[in-house]
Order: sequence, then structure tokens, then C-alpha cells
Amino acid sequence: MRRWQRVLAVVVVATVVFVLEGWLASAQAVSPPLFKQCTYTRTGAPATVRPPYSLTPTIGVVKVTVTTTLGPVELRLDRTNAPCAVHSLGHLALGGFYRDASCGRLTPVLLECGPAEAGFRFRAELSGREKYPRGTVAMVPAAGQNAARFFVVYRDAALPPQYTVIGRVVAGLGVIDKVAAGGAGDGGTPRTPVTITGVQVG
Repeated sequence: MRRWQRVLAVVVVATVVFVLEGWLASAQAVSPPLFKQCTYTRTGAPATVRPPYSLTPTIGVVKVTVTTTLGPVELRLDRTNAPCAVHSLGHLALGGFYRDASCGRLTPVLLECGPAEAGFRFRAELSGREKYPRGTVAMVPAAGQNAARFFVVYRDAALPPQYTVIGRVVAGLGVIDKVAAGGAGDGGTPRTPVTITGVQVG
């Protein structure tokens, strides 16, 4: 290759790199940015799944199908408002963390599902304007942070805006209604038991 061709090739590559770097910088400057750096802090509790990688997209939705002993429940998780929580739940689901977990606490408006601890926690993602209508899926906080447990609202709930909303139920809410219809016993344990037998992401 002639010298002038090598010089031209170097100039072209440098120009492409410069343009790409500028595009990425401008993309990150938009509100909201395309990616978020999440901090997942180990708690010291026994963990069966490692914490997720810290970088996660902030746009798009994630389809999650929760198979239970009473039937499937399909969730649509939205990264826009809670990218770290959606990233964590998807990561745990892919690792089999929720398999054979119970939905062990029923209140007059919601059903809590999953183990309380995954061995790591992360900051709640709140705007202060959170609402919890029927079908909402949100995180159960632990010591002011999010962990692994989530809940599904089956009746419009006037809850304080302190629960990170991660998405909605788009099919199968009748499964939660079956559990709610049976009522709760001591400690809020559902009289109609339901167990998660598997979770499919995508």
C-alpha cells in the first residue's frame, strides 16, 4: 500500500472514531440517557445468584412470563422509570432465582411474591409521583432499598409513593384474583397457596 493510501486510511478511521465518540457522548447527554450505571451492593446474606452487571439500558420494555401453580401471569416491565430494578429482576429470573418461590403474603390490595433476599440490594428508583392502580408490579423495599421481592396490585391501592414501580400485568391477573378471593390467614399467608414454578424472560 502506498504511503498516501495508508495516511488516508488512518484519517478515515480517526474520523469515524471521532464521529462515533461524539454520537455516544450526545446520546448519553439526552434525558434520560440510553444507559444507567446501577450499584448493586452485596449484603452478606447467602446468595444463589451473583449481582447483575452494573450497566443497563434505560429504554424499552421486557416481557416476563411467570408460570405458577394456578396458571401463567404475563408481565411487561418498563425500563424507563426503574432500569436498575427491571435489570435485577430479569437477571434473577434468568438465574432461576424465583423457581419454586411462593407468593407468601396477601393484603387487601396486593400479593407479594418471591424470596426477600438475593444477597444484594440497590437503591429505590422513585419520582414521588408513583401510583398503584390494579395490575401494577412493584418492588417490596428492604431497609429502604430494593432487594428481590416484588408485589402485584389486584385492587387499586392508595399507597405512599415509596415502592419502585417496574411494570404491569398484561395477562393472567385472574390468577392473582383467585388467590385474593381465598383471603389471608395468620400473618397474611394466602389461604389459596400459589407457587412460582418458572419464569421466562423475553
